[in-house]
Amino acid sequence: LNTIVVAAVGIALATAIGFVIGIGQLSTNLLARTITRSYVSLFRNIPLLLQIFFWYFAVLRSLPPVRDSA
Repeated sequence: LNTIVVAAVGIALATAIGFVIGIGQLSTNLLARTITRSYVSLFRNIPLLLQIFFWYFAVLRSLPPVRDSA
């Protein structure tokens, strides 16, 4: 059940972020367009393996350990 909840929340957040970034890139506002294009360029130019290492070592390792459910 936890996996389904986390997956649903992740899908919803990714969709919302992607929609906002996509609209921002099409904006006529120079600041919004520059920020969104910089965001996309930043994440496109960082190798995926490096991003995975960051999320694993910096974020997941800092979480508290999982307790036994038994």
